[in-house]
Amino acid sequence: MNVALTVLLAFLAPRALAQSGPPPDAPALEPSRPESIWDYIESEAAVTATSAAREATVELAAERLDELAALGAVGAEPPTEYYLNPVAATNRDPLHLDKVDPKEFDIPVVVNDDVKRWMQYFLGRGRKYYTRYLARSTRWLPMMHAEIERRGMPRDLVYLSMIESGFSPGAYSYASAVGLWQFMSATGREYGLRIDWWVDERRDPERATSAALDYLAYLNRYFDGNWWLAWAGYNGGQGRVMNASRRYGTTDFWKIIQYDYLHTETENYVPKLIAAAIIGKHPERYGFVGLDYSEPFTFDRVEVPASTPVEVLARCAGVDEEAFLELNPKLNQWALPPDPEVQTVRVPKGASARFVEALAKVPPAERQTFQKHVVRRGESLGSIAKRYGVSTADLARLNHLKNVNHISVGMSLVVPGAGAPEGAALTDAKPAAAPAAAPPAAAKPAAPAAPPAPVTTYTVKAGDTLASIAQARGVTMDQLKAWNAIKDENTIYVGQKLSLKGGSAEAAPAAAASAAPTVYTVKAGDTLSGVAAAHRTTVDQLKSWNRLTGSTITVGQRLVVKGGGGTSGASGSTPVTTYTVRKGDSLGLIAERYNCTVAELKAWNGISGNTIYPGQKLKIKG
Repeated sequence: MNVALTVLLAFLAPRALAQSGPPPDAPALEPSRPESIWDYIESEAAVTATSAAREATVELAAERLDELAALGAVGAEPPTEYYLNPVAATNRDPLHLDKVDPKEFDIPVVVNDDVKRWMQYFLGRGRKYYTRYLARSTRWLPMMHAEIERRGMPRDLVYLSMIESGFSPGAYSYASAVGLWQFMSATGREYGLRIDWWVDERRDPERATSAALDYLAYLNRYFDGNWWLAWAGYNGGQGRVMNASRRYGTTDFWKIIQYDYLHTETENYVPKLIAAAIIGKHPERYGFVGLDYSEPFTFDRVEVPASTPVEVLARCAGVDEEAFLELNPKLNQWALPPDPEVQTVRVPKGASARFVEALAKVPPAERQTFQKHVVRRGESLGSIAKRYGVSTADLARLNHLKNVNHISVGMSLVVPGAGAPEGAALTDAKPAAAPAAAPPAAAKPAAPAAPPAPVTTYTVKAGDTLASIAQARGVTMDQLKAWNAIKDENTIYVGQKLSLKGGSAEAAPAAAASAAPTVYTVKAGDTLSGVAAAHRTTVDQLKSWNRLTGSTITVGQRLVVKGGGGTSGASGSTPVTTYTVRKGDSLGLIAERYNCTVAELKAWNGISGNTIYPGQKLKIKG
C-alpha cells in the first residue's frame, strides 16, 4: 500500500471514544477545528450514520485515491501482467475487446484508448473495488431496473450509480455529495429531495433513484439525446459542458476532451462509465466469479406518527437500530421529524403486522414529540435536560452522544417535548399502501385554517413546532420566520415568545372565515367519518380544514370542525395563493412548504422542467 493511501486511511479512521471528561453540568465547550476528515463529514452528515455508511465513505475515499494512482498522479501503473494470469495474458487479450459488442448495450458504447485505460484500472488496481461493487449491485438493481423500465430509459444507466458510489447509499464524498447517485444538496433539492436537519433523502434509495432519473432525463433532453454529454453534465455541470460544446463547435465528447477545457474528473467520467458497463455485462469473462452477492432490497412499508423515536421503531420491528436505519437511511436523527403528522417507514419484509401490533402497545411515556435544540454558550447537558424536564442520561442516550460529558457550542441535539395523552394508544400505525405517482385530489391538503381572535404573541410550549404554531394561528411558516427573525424553522425552544402580528399576513394562503373556527378534541373510538357526521360536515372538508393527508386521527388531536375557511360540498372555487420564488428555493422545497406535490406545482404553473428562478410568481391552489 502506498504511503499516501496509508496516511489517508489513517486520517479517516474514527477516533477512540473518550471515557472521561468534564461533568454533565460543565458549560459547553467552544467548537474546535475538526481533527480529521471524518470529523468534518460528521459535522455535515447524519449523526445516525451506520457502520456500513462509514465504511462506504472510507472505501470511496480510498478508491478515488487509487484512481489518481492509476491515472499517474500518484505512484505508477503496474504492467499488464498484473491484471491476469501471466501465462494466459500471452495467449489472449486480457480485455477481450474482440468480444465487446455495442449492440448488447442500450447506452452508446465505444472502445478507445480512454475506455481501455479504465478497463485496465478495474481489472488491476481497482479490481478489489469493482468486486465489492458487483457484490452490492444485486441489492439495488431490481429496484433501479423497475424504475428505469417504467420510464422507458436505458437499463444500463445503472452503471452511473456504480461509478458514483459503488452502489453504496451511505457513501459521502469529499465534495459533500451523498448517496447511491451522489447528489449535491442544491441539485437534490431542485429535484424534490428533502434535505434538512431531520432527514436527507439523497440517502433514500428509492427517492434518490427517482430524482437521479429525472435529472438524467432532463440532461438527455438538454443535450438533444447525446448520452455522453448528459453524463458529463451530471458530473461536471451542464453549463460547463454546453459551453465547451459551443466553444469548440462540436457535440462529439471525444473531441471536446482533447481541448482540456473540462475538469479531469469529467473527462474521465464517460470512459469510466463505459468501461464499468463493458465489464459488468459479462463479469465472469473478466474473472469476477464466486462473489457473495447481496440479497435484493425488500421490505414492508408502515405508516407511523411523527416524532417517534428510532429505538422504539426498531424494537417494534424486531431489529436493532442499525438494521432499522439500513432500511431507512434517510433519517439524520434518532427520531422521526415532527412533520408531516403521518410518515412512512420501512420494516423487514413480512414484519408489518407484528410491527403495528407492537407499536400500539408502546407506553405513553415513550411517545414524545421532539424538537431541535442548538447548544448555546454557557449551557451544559444538565441544564438543557432540566429545561426540558428530562434526565441527563436520557438526553445523552437519545442523542447517542459519543462522550456523555462533552457538548460544544453550536451542537444540535434532539430534545423531547410533551408525551402523548395518558391512556392514548398508537392506533394510527398501519401498513402503508404502495406509493402512488401523485396523491388523489381529495387527499390534497388545503390552505391553512382561518386564525382565531388576534393575538400579538405566543409562548412556545413543549412539543410545538413552527409548522404547528403557524397552522393553529392561520399564518404561514414564512410569515412567522420573518416576524421573528428566525433563520432555521427547526430551531425554537420552550418559553420562547413569538410575535404573531395579529395574524394579519401580507400574503395569507387563503381568505379567513368570518367567525372563529370550532375545535373538537378527538376521543377514544373516534373516526374521521364519525366526527364529520357528528358535526354535519364531510370527511373531505375535515381533511381540508385540518390539512390531513390521510384518514388517521389520534386521541387528543384537535380538529377544526366548523368555520375552517372552506366550503362544504363540491361547490365553490379553489383558493389560490401567489408565491414569489426566493434565492435557494426549489420546486421540492415549495411543494413541501405548501403540502402539495411537485407534479401539482408544475401543472398549476405550466412548468415542464424543474427550473425556477428568483422573482418568479407561482400559483398555489388550496
